Amino acid sequence: MTMNKIMAKLRKNSKGQYTLLGVCIFLSVLMVSAFAFLYFSPTVQELLPTGGDTRKLSWLLFFVTAAGCTIFTIYGADLFFKNKSREFGVFLALGEQKRKLEVQLFKEVALILLKYVFLGILAAIPVSWLIWKAFSKMLIGADQMRYRFTPLGIAAGLLFTAFLILCIGAAGIRFVKRTNIMDILNDRRKTEMVKEIKPWTGKLGLLLIIIGLLLAMAVPQLSAHLFLQLMPPVWNLTWLISLAGLYLFLLSAVAHSGIGKKRETYYKNIISTNLMRFTARQTTRNMCVIALLIFVILISAFWGIMYYVSAFINGDNAPVDYSLHYPAAESQLTKAEIEGLADEYGVDITLYEETRALELIIRYVSRDYDDNGKYFDIETEKLASFVSASDFTRISGISVTLSSGEYRTVVGSNYQRTIWVGPDCLQAVTNPVTGDSFSPVFQGTTAFENLALMSDPFVFIISDEDYLRFSAGLDEAWMENMVFFNVKDVYSTYAFAHALQDSFIGRATALSDHLSLYDAHEEKLAAEAGKSYSYSGTCGLFDESGFQTGSWKYAPFIKVLTKQDAMQLVAVFVLLSIYISILSLTACSIMSYVRSLTVALDNKNMFADLRRLGAAKAYTERVLRIQLKKIYLFPTAAGCIIGILFAALLTFFNDMRIDVFELNMLGVVGILIVVISAVMYIMYRVSLKKAEAIAEI
Repeated sequence: MTMNKIMAKLRKNSKGQYTLLGVCIFLSVLMVSAFAFLYFSPTVQELLPTGGDTRKLSWLLFFVTAAGCTIFTIYGADLFFKNKSREFGVFLALGEQKRKLEVQLFKEVALILLKYVFLGILAAIPVSWLIWKAFSKMLIGADQMRYRFTPLGIAAGLLFTAFLILCIGAAGIRFVKRTNIMDILNDRRKTEMVKEIKPWTGKLGLLLIIIGLLLAMAVPQLSAHLFLQLMPPVWNLTWLISLAGLYLFLLSAVAHSGIGKKRETYYKNIISTNLMRFTARQTTRNMCVIALLIFVILISAFWGIMYYVSAFINGDNAPVDYSLHYPAAESQLTKAEIEGLADEYGVDITLYEETRALELIIRYVSRDYDDNGKYFDIETEKLASFVSASDFTRISGISVTLSSGEYRTVVGSNYQRTIWVGPDCLQAVTNPVTGDSFSPVFQGTTAFENLALMSDPFVFIISDEDYLRFSAGLDEAWMENMVFFNVKDVYSTYAFAHALQDSFIGRATALSDHLSLYDAHEEKLAAEAGKSYSYSGTCGLFDESGFQTGSWKYAPFIKVLTKQDAMQLVAVFVLLSIYISILSLTACSIMSYVRSLTVALDNKNMFADLRRLGAAKAYTERVLRIQLKKIYLFPTAAGCIIGILFAALLTFFNDMRIDVFELNMLGVVGILIVVISAVMYIMYRVSLKKAEAIAEI
């Protein structure tokens, strides 16, 4: 019988080993290639702002995907070579040349790689398209976008494939380099030195997890708010405390056993409680990876869903559907023209209001920080918008009464005071023409989303008397016109919204061609001081190819378009976050499954010895079941606990409160935990059945 025939027969008898490695390769290539096809697609790239945080996060997720796939494929390859060690060693013991065995082994691995790499890349094309089609249903206007492939996506998939082949090849070379036949034969029998694990190890691990999370997440925020001091970058190393705690907790779960008070119970379960102590460090490292993957699942899905939901409800808090503002000296759309455009598109306007705001110089207190991370207060001058109390009441429907010398600050509906500037920041208000000035008294905040978007840092409300006083002597150069109107069934007015925005931009002039943070008074002060002003120049209003409304000082608020823009901005990040979650769940399922089979393979002889000693089948089944429960239960519990703690701390310390939306998002984490637990339980049942067959129980 030739070597090829012998190897073919061995392959037939070890089909599971080859299939497992093949599935790892297939899933890795499929996931990374599909990810690359999606991310590098021109359709997706057009949704991502150039140089924005979303693009950076997407790159991060891409590398996380590649790293995760590489880890569990190498894990599968190591198990494959470990299982090949016995037959490899037997051939060497029978006198077969090592060089010949190496060639035969790499030929087999090459065949597996070629087959499953090809299938993975081939499957990635329809998978990426299906994912896009499913996700595009959740985007307003995405039905008009055509999903396109690019050679860059294919190149990225092939590059990862080449890297994966190198990693598997390196694992194979490391395997065949061993020269000691007995080491190869006994590779699966190796155990670790058993060391005593103290009973307090698990409790210490849990304590370190909590301390690490609090130090990493709570202390920086508390330091900034209470002591006005940023923590140094080295403080991020406190995350390692939680990682050390995770290791100690899982090590205790795997390797700690003590007689305790119930001696009979201990001796009855002595095998099941002590079996994993012989591979404690290896098993614990594996469990740590699984726990971290589950943490990644929760956080990726949490971020993705939170971004999507916040984008979906973006603008819903605005009481008015359409609001425009522009320099009073500019000839813009009139009420009649807007109503005519609405009639053209079959849109019913239900409310229409106009007002005029004054652009006055304010001196206010804001906050910055120095190179040492120390916050300090500064007084700044700039222009801000002011409306009268009666005009505000008319356009908002919210009654506001103010006496001369008083002011209220307009904020968003979910406003929370930040460390940078507060609503009571005003020190003085000055007429830019006459120089008339006064120091108003703060009378609280009033929520009106549409108006809050029109001025930085805030729009302010003053009494009618003060409004008349400061408008005297001002020309239109120091005023803004504001328009507010509602329509019936706003989310069905997509076509009208685009037409209105195009008409509004088309009527704009050089008077309004400014970047969103541009301020004429700040520019004047910079020029007087001989300094450059960062926001000088135009925003490209008349550049048809490069203009983006998001960078325009007078960008209109249109509820249906705001929702669409917000969703498109986060769409790719949301898609990739959910993709990461699916990938991580797949990876931890495969790693847990493989670890379960390893337990059965490594202890197959022990189970046989137990049967010979008269152990009942129920006893051996229970021993195996307890081992597999440890593999699935402890890392799943650890990952879920860390995940929900992280989400809760992140949510609270972001703005030192938890609102209804954030509570709902934490509820989503709870649902995700149930889903993960269900998937891991199914994998446990599948693993148990397969492990029982391997151990011949």
